[in-house]
Amino acid sequence: MSTFDFLLSFLPYDVMALLAFCVSWLLTGFVRKRLLARAILDQPNERSMHKVPVPRGGGLAVGATILLGMGAFCAFSLHALPQFPPMPFFYLLGALVLLMGVSWIDDKHGLPARVRLPVHLLAAGLGSLALGPDATWAGGLLPFWLDRALLIVGWGWMINLTNFMDGIDGITCAQTTAHALGASLCFWLIGVFFGQGVLAADDLTLAALVIGATLGFLPHNWHPAKIFLGDVGSVPLGFLMGFFAFKLAAMGAPAAALILPLYYLADSGLTLAHRILKGEKFWLPHRSHFYQRAAAGEGRHDLVTIWVFLTDLGLIVLACVSLFRPWLALGTAAMLVALLLLKLHKSGKKGSHT
Repeated sequence: MSTFDFLLSFLPYDVMALLAFCVSWLLTGFVRKRLLARAILDQPNERSMHKVPVPRGGGLAVGATILLGMGAFCAFSLHALPQFPPMPFFYLLGALVLLMGVSWIDDKHGLPARVRLPVHLLAAGLGSLALGPDATWAGGLLPFWLDRALLIVGWGWMINLTNFMDGIDGITCAQTTAHALGASLCFWLIGVFFGQGVLAADDLTLAALVIGATLGFLPHNWHPAKIFLGDVGSVPLGFLMGFFAFKLAAMGAPAAALILPLYYLADSGLTLAHRILKGEKFWLPHRSHFYQRAAAGEGRHDLVTIWVFLTDLGLIVLACVSLFRPWLALGTAAMLVALLLLKLHKSGKKGSHT
């Protein structure tokens, strides 16, 4: 395939991403005005990374953009191919509406974990249906019931760790954009090299919508942020990152599924382990993630977000390489993330000496 044909095959998805960008950017401005009018603000406290009240709930704009795009895709598919309804999108739509509704209530009034976590697992269960009734992520190494149970638990963890990691301006938008872009490239490569040229139109459409919606929100969320995603944004985006990861694993690309979210997995996992070993109440909000300490040490959020995004670009390349050389790509990705964590750790020490 020539370079021109390669770019042409992505043209419809580029248009979708551009439209999603415009809708998300406009909706975010509208939502911000409504949040300010209703005084739905994230007040700074001793665990916050911001110093002034900022509207919380901008994820309404991001989620609405994605849902509108998914709804349009479903309507078009039902009209064009009524004998092949896009069932995966219906499951995902249901899960996203559920997560956004509960997370919006959490943003406004606060909900205990005993309410939120079952909802997250229920959404993960719905999402697992979108992968296919017989899909497995462990390549048949586990009994189906165990494979599916671990998938739901792991998906629930992905939802929550994304929420935990959404602690500085722009970081989750950057991470989600890179994750969706990497997943779309892997879907394309799998279709061309392992699927007789058949492209997963629904998966590529969803990735394009996520890329456009998060990039449309990013100018408003760039440091200093004018609006935050809130749980209504970070929770659904974590769900979608989980979908892309488990879909890649179900398609026979577990290395790519691990590589794309590797930084988020490493930072959240190491921080959680450290807090447990220290006997801290690890379920409470804190400022001890690598990226949080680095932002405090550098005195700015944008620099840390750029470091994370540049690392994610490297992980995108390695995720694509993993389709052909999985162990080489995994080892290189581990070293790349380790270098980023070391850089963040050193930057975090600057704040401890001031």
